[in-house]
Amino acid sequence: MSEFDYLIDKIDSATFCEEPFTHINILDFFNKEHFGKIIAEEQILRGKFDSVEEMIDDLLNQEYKPQHFPGCITSIEKYIKFINNPDVFNRKLIKGYGRNTIEGYGLTMRLQKYRSDFLSKLIEFLNGDRFKQCIMNKFDVSGDVDIETAIQKNLSGYEISPHCDTRRKALTYMINIYTSADSELASIHTHLLKFKPERKYLYDFWRYNKDIDTCWVPWSWCETVKETTFNNSIIIFKPGFDTLHGVKLAYDHLAYQRNQIYGNLWYQENHHRYTGSYKMVDIVSPFTSQGARGFRPMISRLLRGVLEKL
Repeated sequence: MSEFDYLIDKIDSATFCEEPFTHINILDFFNKEHFGKIIAEEQILRGKFDSVEEMIDDLLNQEYKPQHFPGCITSIEKYIKFINNPDVFNRKLIKGYGRNTIEGYGLTMRLQKYRSDFLSKLIEFLNGDRFKQCIMNKFDVSGDVDIETAIQKNLSGYEISPHCDTRRKALTYMINIYTSADSELASIHTHLLKFKPERKYLYDFWRYNKDIDTCWVPWSWCETVKETTFNNSIIIFKPGFDTLHGVKLAYDHLAYQRNQIYGNLWYQENHHRYTGSYKMVDIVSPFTSQGARGFRPMISRLLRGVLEKL
């Protein structure tokens, strides 16, 4: 038995939300006592800072380290240069996903060592077999998966443009553990999105071409349905062809940081053979951009040729 067993009960009894995709969103996830302890922990609740340099030095002293993370870079020096002067943005620094879609980058500081017994026990529970089996059962996940749960702070500039998550990811969950009463009004939350009508063809493309991994797409292709604004809330979903979500942070991280307990289930093997980019799946822009001047006559000639044969 664990003092955190009630979290499993809450997930077991949670009802599914279907808009804009299937997920569960539980408010007041931790009980009042536990949530109060979490946000009062010295490693979570930090003071106000006068500069980004002072803040990062403090987080390093608190056992945080830059994490390889989508929408982020790991060089503290280059991040500080960018956040102090966005004109020095260099998309070549972005590794992996998102290089061609995002307009900035952040720094994700992940807690490497938990100094309190309470935080240690909590993260151990959330990385344990019972919690893993609970969320697997809830979302009908099967196969060999690994669980990853950690506490991290996403600093300003962090951006993940709309995406469904790679097919290698079996489950995603995020718990807001903000320390500021103003956090729910800040621009720090995950957007749950849907494609605009002219882009809905991508739902079927990703649904029926499971060998091809999903990709990040421009914000202009989507519209926000809801945001995960509530403190002490958890969202859990099983990545699929329609699980569009994204985040773009622009906030005063010297006053407080975007704190989350962040977790994933990972398949031990890739579930796709091919990768792609939004440019490869864009069949709308050629008809609407300047490049369409040459493209439209070609389509017209092809259609005339087809009609002449009928």
